[in-house]
Amino acid sequence: MLINKYEINLVRAMREQTRVSEIRRTRILGFSVLSFGLLILSLLYSGLQILIMQATLRTESNQVTRIQNEYLKYKQTRMVVSKSDLELLDSLQNSRIYWTNKLAALALHLPDNYWISSITYRPPEFSATGSGYGSAQQEQLVTIERYLNELRADSSYADVFKQTHFVSTSRIDESHQSLVSFEFSSTRQRN
Repeated sequence: MLINKYEINLVRAMREQTRVSEIRRTRILGFSVLSFGLLILSLLYSGLQILIMQATLRTESNQVTRIQNEYLKYKQTRMVVSKSDLELLDSLQNSRIYWTNKLAALALHLPDNYWISSITYRPPEFSATGSGYGSAQQEQLVTIERYLNELRADSSYADVFKQTHFVSTSRIDESHQSLVSFEFSSTRQRN
């Protein structure tokens, strides 16, 4: 009878060992799953941070480009007022041309990425020169002609300057962008 008791105790010990190893295996498996889950979460977080940084970098790069373009516009603008300019302004005021409306019309119809760099008025002719960035489609002549047609149709400009003519244009291709220069003139209507 002792032999049977011994066998029962041996089975109980084997069951206890099996239970303990099952607990260890479950703990190891749980720890492994938890570690793998944390690894996946950290990779997702890192990927999200990279995407956010790239979007921020693109936004900042676009802002820097915009600021550089505005700087180029301001760099080309020069204002020198001489005695003859003041006398000319006085004579213009006396001839009752309301320049505020004319300049507002010039600015209102000006296409994006184009600017007026100088204006001259020697009665009866008004002339303006400007520049702008050309597009890849090379539509600068169409764009400038559309601008002049809008000026011709604007009553606040055309009430004094009935005839507006396209004088010239030139294009300078730089490494990453094309700069277009243009000139037009308008003739004052005789009363």
